[in-house]
Amino acid sequence: MARQSARDIGRIESTYTSELGQLSWTWVLKADGRVLYRLSHINGHRERNYWRLLHQLDETERAEIGTDSRRAIDLLAYLARERGHHLVGNHR
Repeated sequence: MARQSARDIGRIESTYTSELGQLSWTWVLKADGRVLYRLSHINGHRERNYWRLLHQLDETERAEIGTDSRRAIDLLAYLARERGHHLVGNHR
């Protein structure tokens, strides 16, 4: 499992298969409400890609999640699945 910094509320890993091979992604929700993702591995080989902004939570969304890592992980899992990714581990 990926490390989670003090400024991360939640973090998950996902996979996606394409003609390039097996792609692994890291998704993170930051304390400031930014939802970021990046390509972390291609066919098991580590990649060092920049974080990309997917979404910025508004004040209402941030208040709803607060610092609850389970809610953050649920949101990240939803966003990853919505984009065709398969979750790594025990995410609903």
